[in-house]
Amino acid sequence: MTVRGFRTRVFLWVLAALLACLVVTAHAASGGPEVWISPDGELTADAITLNKNEGKGYTLYLPGNLKTGELKFGLADGVSFTFGSRSVKNGDGAGIIKPGKYQIKIGKTKASLQVMQGSENLPVVYVTTESGSLKKIEANKENKEPGYLVLRGPDGSVQYDGELEHVKTRGNSSMTFKKKNYQIKLAKGTDLLGMGKAKKWILTGNYRDKSYLRNQVMLDLATAIGLDYTPEHTAAELYINHEYRGLYLFSEKVEIDKDRIAIADLEKATEKLNSEPLEKNKLVGKKASTKGHYKAYSIPVDPEDITGGYLIEYESYPVRYGMEASAYTTKKGGVLVSKSPEYISSAQMKYISALMQSFENAIMASDGKDPESGKHYTEIADEESLTLKYMVEEISENYDGNSSSQYFYKPQDSISEKIFAGPAWDYDSSFGSYAAKHNAKYVLNPEYLWIAKGDRTAWYPALYRHEEFRQKVAELWQERARPAVEVLLGIRPDGEAGMESIDSLAKSIKDSAAMDRQRWPRPGVSSTVAQTGSSFDENIKFLKNYLKKRYEFLNGEWGGGK
Repeated sequence: MTVRGFRTRVFLWVLAALLACLVVTAHAASGGPEVWISPDGELTADAITLNKNEGKGYTLYLPGNLKTGELKFGLADGVSFTFGSRSVKNGDGAGIIKPGKYQIKIGKTKASLQVMQGSENLPVVYVTTESGSLKKIEANKENKEPGYLVLRGPDGSVQYDGELEHVKTRGNSSMTFKKKNYQIKLAKGTDLLGMGKAKKWILTGNYRDKSYLRNQVMLDLATAIGLDYTPEHTAAELYINHEYRGLYLFSEKVEIDKDRIAIADLEKATEKLNSEPLEKNKLVGKKASTKGHYKAYSIPVDPEDITGGYLIEYESYPVRYGMEASAYTTKKGGVLVSKSPEYISSAQMKYISALMQSFENAIMASDGKDPESGKHYTEIADEESLTLKYMVEEISENYDGNSSSQYFYKPQDSISEKIFAGPAWDYDSSFGSYAAKHNAKYVLNPEYLWIAKGDRTAWYPALYRHEEFRQKVAELWQERARPAVEVLLGIRPDGEAGMESIDSLAKSIKDSAAMDRQRWPRPGVSSTVAQTGSSFDENIKFLKNYLKKRYEFLNGEWGGGK
């Protein structure tokens, strides 16, 4: 279905939403008429409305990859609209609209209009929901709604034009932010922007990060140093229901899939063998987090090979046990959430929890060996991935590096009998962007091993107590991570290690960052003890200076001198 072909359906969705008084557009916000611009003047999926400001007037947020001279105005029936001194009719060309302030008149109401345009060469994501509203899905992250997606590439060409199985919000603490994170699911697996075929895609708002770059920088670095399955990603503009939502990081989802974590999909294999949905089976085990115990499902039939693949998320918070479908609490109190299979069988949980527990036993032991099996931790888990993942957390001084969004995966034994650390994910609370009062003197100090010196029951501090692990860290720092960080700092030229400098990345999003800051003013979004600056430029300077101090400190810690 083309954008034009979808015109009628979008109109019906918007009409229904208007009748329900749910659409957050200029029309709904002001009680007056609605005005938009689009390539043909129609209310197509990629039409853009005038955003009603919280104060007086409107803002028109335009993507940097749009040629404004090719746009046309669209007006609701019976609406009169004046732009500057020009009386506009439905379908009239918008002219070459330049960023700046204009006077407009909608019906009998005069108002000011600020026109802004984002950065060039960024893709643009246009989403419409079936209801034309975000009220339902933003009320609860479990709520989903069908929709439609138009994706335009950096050059403005249409890369995708089709239905969405659903749109939903995602995240934990980020659900409290005004600017939400989203997940979209396509009707079928599609290669978007060269990232490989998949159905699910993530839009991260970076609301806590005033530089907008921490996630991008660390995913770039994780890729450069060779941490497998790091999600591919790009900065992008997002519009939902014709309204500008801000600058986002558009990325792959952390999941098992042939174009993502390319290991066997045990969940799909189990579903094929059972007639009932897996979640319909009886829950067995402990309902509350209890050390050494799990909760799983009494699923009738398991695949013959249950050695993989698994995707596990390590969490230090016992509350996550109760929030998830399947989980295990280690003997040291860490919660291991089974992300895939989500509804895991008892046999599968016994297998993977025993392996993960053996790993914990080994790293906690002074000799690095599990007292029960006699295996060294490097016989249970892949040493290189453990080292690289630790370094990503430590270099970024990630606030959550010992406590949340820490992934591990396990392929089938025919591929490897070991578990692997990764992929990398979630770095908005890094490089001094967030802290609590009780730990600010540690996590906001670029000359401190925040990850290595964490809680002694956490996994990375346990690993760092082993001399052979520290030696591996020093080796891979010099060989891989140090050159990548030097590109970020501009010590080495752009392009080395597949990296770009922070300065280059900042330049590529600066205009879009200005639009986002206008759309989502947030002077107090960071914790009160983490002060990164007010302006975008100040935040970029803060990030660079923090990384420079961190680089010099870690270079000394890991054998490179200063």
